[in-house]
Amino acid sequence: MLVLGLDPSTTSTGYGLVDGDGRRAATFVDCGCFRPPRNVTFDRRLQVLFDGVSEVLQTHKPDAVAIEGSFYGKDAAAAAKLGEARGVLRLAVTLTGIESVVYSPAEIKKALTGNGQATKESVQYMVAQTLKMKKLPTPLDASDALAIALCHLQRPASSSSEERGRKPEVEALLRRVSSR
Repeated sequence: MLVLGLDPSTTSTGYGLVDGDGRRAATFVDCGCFRPPRNVTFDRRLQVLFDGVSEVLQTHKPDAVAIEGSFYGKDAAAAAKLGEARGVLRLAVTLTGIESVVYSPAEIKKALTGNGQATKESVQYMVAQTLKMKKLPTPLDASDALAIALCHLQRPASSSSEERGRKPEVEALLRRVSSR
């Protein structure tokens, strides 16, 4: 199954494609970011996001799409803009006939690292280890998008990440990271 992960932002939306089926190791396919020019209107930024994700959907034809859900901060205006960006991405996905699945930031972090409060750098490291990448995926927005796709692949249909607990290989990798 080819999964597209999306990390919404109005300045740098990350995307990541991972292939896997639960019986074999997941493999890296592609990742990157949609970055609207800074000097354009908000409406134009949303159009760049829509066009970018539409192109990735058309080029790769994923089987599933997973999107990071809301992060609740103190800035209501920023949260509203992020919600609009997420809505534009979900619309582009829906127009292809695919339904998107939304995961919370904590659920994504917990699925990859076993810790719902993990740093972006810890998630980036675990993405590279899980996908057996020789270099860390960059930028962090793209790395986060790969994590979202991996979260979807690792999630059994009948249980949440909290119910599964950590995998033994994740425990071993986390011990190695923390000993550095």
